[in-house]
Amino acid sequence: MSAKRKRRRDGTALLKKLIKALPACIVILITTLGLLFGALVETGLISLPDIRDKLDFSVFDEAEPVSADSVTTEMPESAKKFRVYAVDVGQADCYIVYADGKSVLIDAGEAETSDKVISALQSLGITRPNYIIATHPHADHIGGMADVISEMGYGKLIVPKLPDDMVPTTSCYEKMLKAVSEKGLKMTAAKAGYVYDITEIDGQTVTMTVIAPTENAEYSDLNNYSVVVRIDYGSVSWLFTGDLSEEGESDILASGADIDVTALKVGHHGSRSASSEEFLAAVTPRLCLISCGSGNSYGHPTDEALSRLEEYTDKIYRTDINGTVVVYSDGSKLYVSCESSTEESQ
Repeated sequence: MSAKRKRRRDGTALLKKLIKALPACIVILITTLGLLFGALVETGLISLPDIRDKLDFSVFDEAEPVSADSVTTEMPESAKKFRVYAVDVGQADCYIVYADGKSVLIDAGEAETSDKVISALQSLGITRPNYIIATHPHADHIGGMADVISEMGYGKLIVPKLPDDMVPTTSCYEKMLKAVSEKGLKMTAAKAGYVYDITEIDGQTVTMTVIAPTENAEYSDLNNYSVVVRIDYGSVSWLFTGDLSEEGESDILASGADIDVTALKVGHHGSRSASSEEFLAAVTPRLCLISCGSGNSYGHPTDEALSRLEEYTDKIYRTDINGTVVVYSDGSKLYVSCESSTEESQ
């Protein structure tokens, strides 16, 4: 039994004990209020995200769209120790998680933008990423990986374990394998449930948990083999989903993995086939990042995906509009800085 389910069961038992101890009139009042609350939610007059927003302290503060080392708002200095970068690499994916000197690179965009990825890493003082995740072997995710590996190496490279008939023979995949071999390094197959201890920042641990591919998963679409990881720092959490689509999302839900997080890297560039209603109901994102190219031919992000995301948050940042997005955290709040604002891009 998961910790979340155990807490729910223990909470239910405690509630029953409290009810037995209450006078009948108070029980009737509580029951009536509960029924009224349920009716309001059911009719749509109020929504659970609205209620959550009223009860929670604000998670977000906007930082000025300036360089990472010259933020001029009231963001605490400690928040600079943990950052998530959505690097603008056009219609491709590249994310950097920086945790007080430790780093996780998640995808590396296309081959033609590899210099930008390397520069972004080096600007953070990263000479060798501690972890690299190649979510799945499509060119818009691993095209720049060979150059990054050749230039910088890595501590551990995590990849999905693919069936033999799904292993690609593309040049970008072969180049990545060649770079790994020439560096005398190895790859690690993603294993759902495995937890990596990244570091500790001011007494708060930073961990990375592999969520998917789930055990014995079989797909006809390579996107659904995407390595999905959850990163936790204090009370703030992230879910990175590669190009995961509905079939892979369903398997994660069936696995019982805890994916209720603060921030979501939206799957498959905001495709209509990703970010299903059921998946988002489990994730409950307060902030979303979407990687996509300006005027891309796929129509990403789609109106359907955006509509589903907007049920949970209006904090949706897109690299086609906002450029590179940096999200800082002190382990309790998020601070967002964009390379270019929406107004500037219009």
